[in-house]
Amino acid sequence: MLNKRVYLDGVVIIINDFNINTPLIFDIKQDSPFIKLHFEIEGKIDFQPGNSNDISITIEDGQYNFFYLPVVDGVLNWQSGNRKSVEIECSENFIRKIFKNDFYKISGLFGNALREKTAFKMWEKGEKIPKVLNNVLDKIIKNSQEKETDLLYWESEIIKIFLYMFSKINDRKEINSLVYLSGTEQEQIAKVEKTLQNNIQNSITVEELALKIGMNRYKLNRNFKHVYGEPIFHYLTRLRMEKAKAMLTQKNMNISEIAYEVGYKNPQHFTVAFKKYFGYVPSKLK
Repeated sequence: MLNKRVYLDGVVIIINDFNINTPLIFDIKQDSPFIKLHFEIEGKIDFQPGNSNDISITIEDGQYNFFYLPVVDGVLNWQSGNRKSVEIECSENFIRKIFKNDFYKISGLFGNALREKTAFKMWEKGEKIPKVLNNVLDKIIKNSQEKETDLLYWESEIIKIFLYMFSKINDRKEINSLVYLSGTEQEQIAKVEKTLQNNIQNSITVEELALKIGMNRYKLNRNFKHVYGEPIFHYLTRLRMEKAKAMLTQKNMNISEIAYEVGYKNPQHFTVAFKKYFGYVPSKLK
């Protein structure tokens, strides 16, 4: 049985893995806004609002959905049987922090719902969890069983999920018609992402990545941005900067050593990149 909550700044991550003998019914009321990204890996949940004008939410086995409710008033049902889920409840400020000044440009229909304080859900019915996100969820569940909680790791994984999800949020029909990734292509992009994770210290080119998975450079760039919501080297820069920040706050290393660990041979180039990314120089953390 697993029931764990991890608290970050503006986020609560809930990991469930247990068996329910009989269906459970909960009356839920909340006056404050509720934003949630819900992955129902096994099982089924169903929320029916008290007001027929509000939205209902049903997420079945192997599905996920993202939704916003200005207020919550209704009945939540859990079906009996095995239930395995990863649920991410977050504040509006957390999402704004990810996308900064581009929030309303990127948030699309969700951003409109926030402005107008109207209910929103990403899909009318739950969407099948893609393989790319399944890999991330597997790591989250495995990590949740560790005794020590690495908050920087958790934040990095949650940001990764939101980048993927927001890449699909604007005009969903148009996006899906423009870029469709087969199961093989999703696995190829996941392989590229893992390669980037393993090469934070090393230089690597798009050509090398493309050759590694057998895909041309243009298609690789397009598919990676479609899945992760940003270009390949923006993503790699973010990995490097987040790792550098963690090392600056947690390890007794000088800036030159940290620069080398995250792929910068010249400490000055690292300092410039760090300031451009965070808005302050790395020595401020030291």
